[in-house]
Amino acid sequence: MNFNLLHQHARTLAGRPRRAAALIFLLALAPRLLMALHLPAGVLWPDGARYMLVASHLLSGAGFGSLADNALSVPTQPLLLAAVRFVSDNSFIALRIFFALIGAATCAAGYELARRLFGPVPALLAGVGLALYPPLIYLSALFEYPQPFFMLLMGLVFLTYHAFTQSPRVATLLLCGLCLGLAILTVPTVLLFVPLLLGCLLLDQRRRIWTYAPLMALAISLPVAAWSARNYAAYGAPILINKAGGFNFWMANSETYYELGKIGVTPPCGHGYEDTTFCVEFRALHRRLKSQHPTPEQLIIQEDAGCWERGVAFLRSDLPRAAALSVRKFLLYWSPIPDAVHSGGAYASSATSWVAALSYLPVLILGIIGIALSRDSWRALLPVYGYFAVFMGTYSIFMPTTRYRLPLDFFLILFSAYTLGRLVSSDPKAST
Repeated sequence: MNFNLLHQHARTLAGRPRRAAALIFLLALAPRLLMALHLPAGVLWPDGARYMLVASHLLSGAGFGSLADNALSVPTQPLLLAAVRFVSDNSFIALRIFFALIGAATCAAGYELARRLFGPVPALLAGVGLALYPPLIYLSALFEYPQPFFMLLMGLVFLTYHAFTQSPRVATLLLCGLCLGLAILTVPTVLLFVPLLLGCLLLDQRRRIWTYAPLMALAISLPVAAWSARNYAAYGAPILINKAGGFNFWMANSETYYELGKIGVTPPCGHGYEDTTFCVEFRALHRRLKSQHPTPEQLIIQEDAGCWERGVAFLRSDLPRAAALSVRKFLLYWSPIPDAVHSGGAYASSATSWVAALSYLPVLILGIIGIALSRDSWRALLPVYGYFAVFMGTYSIFMPTTRYRLPLDFFLILFSAYTLGRLVSSDPKAST
């Protein structure tokens, strides 16, 4: 490979960042469109049925529907589905193509972020890596999960935050906060990232923190507060995002999960696992609460609280076991083997699992090296470190899955590109 030619092309594109981002977008779009056209014209994964139901309510003029419809859901995904279905006459292919476009846009955002953080050569390598990374290609063609839209939002969060640190403008800061607020309504886990990002803002803008921090907090709060107010008006209860936390927490901290892993609880009480300890105890909790004749909304809220209590009780019953379980979850979170319960056809196979594993392992290794090599830029990368800490910590307690890790794979690819940029350069500073 002619490394000098690579540097030359990378620097030429760096002088035309919009053109470079457009080329990365097109490179990423091609395999995503092929995947979108390959997948079935229907709902593939169970989560998709839940989001499609809420989208149907929106299209029929019934709003988001009942709390039962939204307890395990997030608002942004059904809104996107409803919008695409409305303009495409309920076309499943249009849904897949729309999210393929979102995935390609995320790759372009990744290129621009890498260019700003690491320079032109790593940016070009990062853009190509994101465009051709098999797990992201597959995820981008799905409409069943909120992660594709979430990754685009978070790419914009980091882009606008970095732009603000270079040239503090209120409009840029407000856009950053607004994107983060929408990201919270897409993957609520990132709510824990808010205080860390505000802390980074404090370190960077000490003199004007009392001006900038309230503005960012306000921008983040606007979409979240609007959704929370809507929930209170619709259900008469303070519900920030949804009521999925307690159920997911107990499901991942139960005897069933400890003994059987994800297959024992996903889908919950699935065929062959109806009489597991978790399912027996959950049905007992449901019957006890229902015997008190609550409203449907009250029943869901009380079940959520009861699930939190039982999950905490499981962890407190044996602290060494709880610690071992967290370590196990941490390792599963970073495992190269995809954790899909379904298999065959458009789901997963041994071949696709090997492709995913073999593409992920180099990214993981080179990404770790890149994190170490870029340590001199720790101040600019501090928000990224906080982002990693939030997701690793959360899913070491809740249930780790491959799709929950892919937002971090996005950054591992950027760090991998930095490593490769250093390797192909005779001058350590040439890649930056």
